Amino acid sequence: MKKKILIILLVFLFVLVTPAAAITGGQPDGDGHPYGALILVPGIGFCSGALIDEDLVLTAGHCTDFFSSYTPVVWVTFDPEAGIDDDWQPVSGAWYISTSWVTHPDYVDANWPFTADYGLLMLDEDVSGITPAALPSSGLLETLIDSHGQTQERFYDVGYGQDGVNVGGGPYTRNFDFVRKVSKQRYHPGQGAVGAWDPMWLVLGNVPSDKHGSACGGDSGSGIFMDPSSPYGDTVVAVHTGGYRLGYGGALCGRITSLNHRVDLDIVLDWIAGFLD
Repeated sequence: MKKKILIILLVFLFVLVTPAAAITGGQPDGDGHPYGALILVPGIGFCSGALIDEDLVLTAGHCTDFFSSYTPVVWVTFDPEAGIDDDWQPVSGAWYISTSWVTHPDYVDANWPFTADYGLLMLDEDVSGITPAALPSSGLLETLIDSHGQTQERFYDVGYGQDGVNVGGGPYTRNFDFVRKVSKQRYHPGQGAVGAWDPMWLVLGNVPSDKHGSACGGDSGSGIFMDPSSPYGDTVVAVHTGGYRLGYGGALCGRITSLNHRVDLDIVLDWIAGFLD
């Protein structure tokens, strides 16, 4: 009976989870997480990420896999407000270029989200004036979240992207203002938050409101951090990769479930270590 229930839950979750790429609602982050990155393919698309070394940005594997099909060059900025025109071309601010990136060797697009959804961008020059985010120790999340999914830690999704929707004059349209925002995730994720459905997953509960914000279609690759006052406040514990579309307030976005892929796993940390200076 338990096995049957688990299979039903897996099918239900798989149907509702979709790739994601933006923060909606929430609060402007300013310089709260200066290592939070906007990754732009001019005129085509974007993702978010986190600087983890002077020339290395961690993001989602389905982002780097996508980049390889569309462009030889990716633009990256760490500005709290990115200068981009209506054609999604960089027009102002500090931008860096990446002409090389890698996707985790275990990533299989056809198996998403049950796959190693991690990617790395190598910047063509070092980033100055920004201290990179820290990497977690192996198994960190399992020491912070118990088997029932309870924890006193708060989790924060930090990324750029869709800022709600434009209403009126027809169907809703996405509103992009490319401001780095922080979305506060519910701190009692519930049973199964870590490793129940897949050992790589960190499943968090969203609070889809203007105050807290929630993950939405547009912020793939954003870093998941903890409370700034926590000893792990600058540690990227996971990468945001998808979620369950709820349609909060009649809008296109808003989720009650945020799917993230854990960084505190040996298969991830060992892979990243091979690209650190």
